[in-house]
Amino acid sequence: MQKFSDHTHHSLFEDMALAPGQTQPSIFGRCQDDGLVFPWHQYKAETDAVWLAIEFHMQ
Repeated sequence: MQKFSDHTHHSLFEDMALAPGQTQPSIFGRCQDDGLVFPWHQYKAETDAVWLAIEFHMQ
């Protein structure tokens, strides 16, 4: 998973390798204006892969 400080690929500030079946860290978003805010991010597979990103927000 790669995180960016703004909406450009040149602003990469974290590049985290995730093992098969591993999830992102639970402390990923931050609270702002009564909601969760996530940094601009992308998931990038280094091999041929089929994957699914699911977000579940509890209120």
